[in-house]
Amino acid sequence: MFSANMETKRAEIPSSVLDDLCSRFILHIPSEERDNAIRVCFQIELAHWFYLDFCIPNTPGAPQCGIRDFAKADILSCVF
Repeated sequence: MFSANMETKRAEIPSSVLDDLCSRFILHIPSEERDNAIRVCFQIELAHWFYLDFCIPNTPGAPQCGIRDFAKADILSCVF
């Protein structure tokens, strides 16, 4: 069973990739949809699929990651 205290080492998604994904999928959400959590989560999911399909094969060192880790990295990249 996975322990909450157990930490795993993960490679980080390159910031240039995160910046590109944010500009493609997150930053251009229409203003009337930005307050809709479902719409924002849908865009994050689309960005994750794009990352898996196009970024990983074309970016040396880009790690495989699940949607949860991707969403954390993507959101933090867009916010900060």
